Amino acid sequence: MSYDQLEHGKWPGYLNDQFVDIPETNYRIIGLNGWYDYTFATNEDKTESEFHRWKMAYWIDGLISQPMSDLKREEIVIQQLKTQLQNAKNSRKKVILMTHFVPNQHFIRYTSDFRFWNMANAMMGSLQFQKVIEQYQVDTVIFGHIHRRIGPVKIGLTTYYNAAVGYHNRRHNEWQTNDFMSEWQNQLQMIQLF
Repeated sequence: MSYDQLEHGKWPGYLNDQFVDIPETNYRIIGLNGWYDYTFATNEDKTESEFHRWKMAYWIDGLISQPMSDLKREEIVIQQLKTQLQNAKNSRKKVILMTHFVPNQHFIRYTSDFRFWNMANAMMGSLQFQKVIEQYQVDTVIFGHIHRRIGPVKIGLTTYYNAAVGYHNRRHNEWQTNDFMSEWQNQLQMIQLF
């Protein structure tokens, strides 16, 4: 998978850096993949270079061919987010933001006994992304990436919905069934817009 494919994918329903207005409402769904800049790894005293080396050795995103650093990529994502949210504001639309990455540090799990997890936090999201959501007072955010099942959480003016189906592997299993579709259906939530 390449950066360009992820940025400009043409798959049905793929909304990266795009939006859909919900007919007969003042709601706009904005899709944005998101990315990370290592700022969620607040309890790891590492340089950008050290985080990047760790990522390339242990993290699946190391397989993505991208023509820039993670920090530069996150700057692009932040600009896309600001542009989408400003356009929605100019159109007087309430926003439902859908992103893969973790949009708020509240959802990051810090530990004193699991160093791998603390390093992985660097690849979870970005404090900048969180600040832009707060600045634009986004109504609703739907996200994944952390795998853990978490119910809706309201932080400030924003309600966050985690869409993950949870872990299902030998070491950790949160599933009640053995098939993905059943777990996905069990995790679906109704969002009341009005």
